[in-house]
Amino acid sequence: MRQLDLPARFAAALEAVPAGLRAGPIGLAVSGGSDSIALLRLAHQWAATSGASLIVLTVDHRLRRASAAEAATVAALCERLGLPHQTLHWQAPEARQSAARRARHALLAGALNSAGGQLLLTGHTADDQAETFLMRARQGSGWYGLACMRALSMSPVWPEGAGVWIARPLLGERRAHLRAWLSAQGSGWSDDPSNQNPAFERVRVRALLSGPGDTITGRLLVCQNRFALLRAVEDAALADWLGHSVTLSPEGAVFARLDTLPPERAARALGTLIQCLAGRETPPRAGNLAGLIARITGEPAFRGATLGGVRVSPNRVGLKLSPERARNLNAPDCSALGGRIGALRRLFLNSAHEIAAGSGKESFLQDVPPIFCPYTVSSVRDLP
Repeated sequence: MRQLDLPARFAAALEAVPAGLRAGPIGLAVSGGSDSIALLRLAHQWAATSGASLIVLTVDHRLRRASAAEAATVAALCERLGLPHQTLHWQAPEARQSAARRARHALLAGALNSAGGQLLLTGHTADDQAETFLMRARQGSGWYGLACMRALSMSPVWPEGAGVWIARPLLGERRAHLRAWLSAQGSGWSDDPSNQNPAFERVRVRALLSGPGDTITGRLLVCQNRFALLRAVEDAALADWLGHSVTLSPEGAVFARLDTLPPERAARALGTLIQCLAGRETPPRAGNLAGLIARITGEPAFRGATLGGVRVSPNRVGLKLSPERARNLNAPDCSALGGRIGALRRLFLNSAHEIAAGSGKESFLQDVPPIFCPYTVSSVRDLP
């Protein structure tokens, strides 16, 4: 069988995205580096044949003097290609990668929402995936986290990210191959000097993976792919559980049965509900969740506890979960809670049909509650 060339693989990756998400302008996150310039040129070729509408978005973090000139270079390239372009400025820059990432996603999602789009393309590559795998392994991540980035995911920010999905059509491509393709096209790119700064963990990991023969990256990607396949099976089981064993009360409490789940899945399921109820970005720490599940299943006299700002107590159905609203400024109301749980279930189903079913005029993501809180709650506290 003849292997597809790069533009054909790119087109196939985008055709796998639900058509409803590709309606309206599709945003391209383009910084000027090789990965994002490859994304821009491939998307431009694809749009010429598919008829898709594109809008190019460049974030100027204002952390380096050269960033404005790099954004202007991207704008000039877009003008030559006949593509609309916006430069987005971070108004309160600070030299923290986590803050820059949050600001970048907020700016990109806000601009895309304003343009009437709901799909943002980023230039993440297989090299980024391998780096993420190694960084997470170093941090002690479990197998679920080692599945790393998804080809399609929801925007990580709220409220700016409401209704925005992120697709990564280059996630299976190696950076060296993209650069070779760009050179063959006669296209250059910018090199961010911060990508050479060993103060950043990703830079150190990237240097480690760039050794002779490049065998480490290939081995990491094989492991990551296997974990991703396992995650798809686990996610499908979680989606089934959310659909059959979780109910919402009109007051915004959640009733759930965990007794049919193995311990690890029960902890993941409980973490998902706590994340939704508290309106937080991530679930509580895995160790705290595992400890609470052990108490729920192993203590005959378990009376209840709190974790992540959510009260967890036994009842005749199984468990009742309700947010401590005084500690959760972004705790959603019942309607928004149902919307967020429904959004996660559709994502867990790994089904383009299910995602598309919720991506019409009234996207199910519009009801997802805020996920960023100004505090961290990570310990279990017994109820009186």
